[in-house]
Amino acid sequence: MRERNQLAQLIDGVRKAEREFEDNVGLAELADAEGDQATLDEVQNALQALALEAKRREYESLLSGEADINDAFLEVHAGAGGTESQDWAEMLLRMYIRWAEQHGYKVEWIEESAGEEAGIGGLGHVW
Repeated sequence: MRERNQLAQLIDGVRKAEREFEDNVGLAELADAEGDQATLDEVQNALQALALEAKRREYESLLSGEADINDAFLEVHAGAGGTESQDWAEMLLRMYIRWAEQHGYKVEWIEESAGEEAGIGGLGHVW
């Protein structure tokens, strides 16, 4: 189901980019015929933004291999540094969890080691 949703999002994104491109080309033709430089500048900015988005999507497609739909393990260890490193490890873990949840990933706790005074000593997750 996750793969289907990801593919649907990709297809919707490509269709939206195609519509935006066609709309901007049409608008540029009209602005050129009427000599409207302000509109031509707006179209140029919109097309540049669209080109950046296409570049971003191209980069994403390079990172969408066969194994990318598989689960992943993430381990966060405080290491040396005492209370501060344990606090930092806990903050880092919360950032990873929020990112995963915002991107539709399921987070499952496997193991957690509480820090001596604060934070965490280490733990593992499956995404």
